[in-house]
Amino acid sequence: MNRDDEQPQGNKNTNPPPQLNLQSHSFSSLPDEIADNILARVSRCNYPSLSLVSKRFHSLLSSPELYKTRSHIRTTEPCLYVCLKHDEDQPSKWFTLWMRPVDETLTKDDDDHLLPHDDYSLFPVPSSCNPFLEPYCTLVAVGSELYVIGGTYEAPSSAVRILDCRTHTWRDGPSMLVARWCVDAFLLYEKIYVMGRSGINESLAWIEVLDIKTQTWRHLRSLGAYEFDSGWFEINVFERKIYAIAENKSYAYDPQESRWEVVETHRRGFKFIKDWCVIEDVMYCFTHSGYCKWYDSKTRDWIDVKGSGMELLRMHRTCGLAWRPMLRIRNLGGKLLVMWVPDFERDNEKTERRIWCAKIALEKRGNDVWGKIEWANSVHEWCWFTSCVVSI
Repeated sequence: MNRDDEQPQGNKNTNPPPQLNLQSHSFSSLPDEIADNILARVSRCNYPSLSLVSKRFHSLLSSPELYKTRSHIRTTEPCLYVCLKHDEDQPSKWFTLWMRPVDETLTKDDDDHLLPHDDYSLFPVPSSCNPFLEPYCTLVAVGSELYVIGGTYEAPSSAVRILDCRTHTWRDGPSMLVARWCVDAFLLYEKIYVMGRSGINESLAWIEVLDIKTQTWRHLRSLGAYEFDSGWFEINVFERKIYAIAENKSYAYDPQESRWEVVETHRRGFKFIKDWCVIEDVMYCFTHSGYCKWYDSKTRDWIDVKGSGMELLRMHRTCGLAWRPMLRIRNLGGKLLVMWVPDFERDNEKTERRIWCAKIALEKRGNDVWGKIEWANSVHEWCWFTSCVVSI
């Protein structure tokens, strides 16, 4: 056979290919700017585990530069911060909600219904975080910072403390003009509006406003709302107005007009509301009996959120949220996050209590709103969750 007809032989070069120097190509050898860009694309739910890898990982993950990078490449994620108190004589402790890196499972209840389940838990914020928060203090998220405002009935306070969620460090904020307790506080137009008891003339000092840019406070007269000092109102922000809603009378405050006015909306069925929040300009609430409702501005009525999972969550034998005294709902990145503390008997001997949490996706279908439970599970042992807020 002609040599030209022979099949080509493989490379007979016996020299081995050059070996990669893995150490030189490891993550630890990357410049901080590149490492930041990589870590900024990783979900924050993995940060607790990654921070344990090395001191450099811990330093990078807590660096303000990382959060600037996340903001620049638009990978910021909402994060729930919760303040828990185990006992009246013990200081409060801070936690964040993280998902453990495990596969999704489905948990069956006693009636063979399925509840979506991810392994979420409340992880403690690093010990450098000063756990000074007392019951009835209020949290307000301003970007990646949390403002902690107010005191207790026994100890009213004008102090303001600010937690930097990027570094988990505290600093003093500008003190309020008067000491307060049981306050409501909201961010609107780059200002924090604080409403709460002060022990002095309520019509003159019931409201004060903090300008975030100048870090200065000023009083805001409660014009047209003189009943605040004697009544009980559920207060929240909706469509860039502050609403104070009660069963008999409700008010709305427009910061641009600087005046309160009596409104007739939102009140029907209000006495049954446990807590409420706003998602995409729609009000959502949970009632004392565990129903999730949304507010229809056309009919001026609260309407049930539909979905078989919603009823299961309400009446579940071991974790149902109907008639639970401790319940909070928050807007977590456009989805409804609900926290509650059920109690149930185990082995007919004792009552087990834990904090439960669920995330619900909401969808408008015609004239109805449907809810789909994305996950639901217990996240921590029982204690009082004094405050919770969503930050970035």
